[in-house]
Amino acid sequence: MPRVKSTRQPAAAIFDLDGTLADTFALVFASWNEAMREPTGRQYSPEEIMSRFGVPDPDMIRRELPHEQQSRAVETYHDFYAARHEQMVKTFDGVREMLDELARRRVPMGIVTGKGLRSMNITLHTLGLDKHFGVMISGDDVERQKPAPDALVLAARALEVEPTDCAMIGDSPADISAGKAAGMLTVAAAWHAPYRERIRALEPDVWAESPADVVRLFER
Repeated sequence: MPRVKSTRQPAAAIFDLDGTLADTFALVFASWNEAMREPTGRQYSPEEIMSRFGVPDPDMIRRELPHEQQSRAVETYHDFYAARHEQMVKTFDGVREMLDELARRRVPMGIVTGKGLRSMNITLHTLGLDKHFGVMISGDDVERQKPAPDALVLAARALEVEPTDCAMIGDSPADISAGKAAGMLTVAAAWHAPYRERIRALEPDVWAESPADVVRLFER
């Protein structure tokens, strides 16, 4: 059962993508290193790459390289990401069942991710998840990224639900902070571990150990 600090019952669900629905981190790391191999001649650790998260993946690359090397590196990143996606990425256990059940209950659902539009579409399409969502917002769609609430508020408006009636489900501190800033019920996707202790310190409203715990929030 989820650990719940709030009695609020949400009307809509807004999900992060990477690390919440899809286990993409290994592919992101490999794609980054493939893109950086020629211009920098070095290999980056997962920790180094994660420290650059917070902007869309093309912007991560552009920040790292001089202008004349950026376009080719961005294309290399996306080419590798698309080519290896089927081999390297899967949904977390229970995610498909969660989405199917929420859809059966007619819960409005959206995606808010910091990744760029191109890689977001690759992941959602390849995994067949896009059919579930009434709105899908990438990092390219807003100027201010999570932990700012802008993208979450935009998603709620598109779903025609008040932000305060939405649950924000995510695995990172930025997800929880953005949810709080938007006035949403914040749900820690604790089935993915990298940020677990940092999220705990933010005191999310709900601690979901599994995707099934998210479904229980929408029981009427």
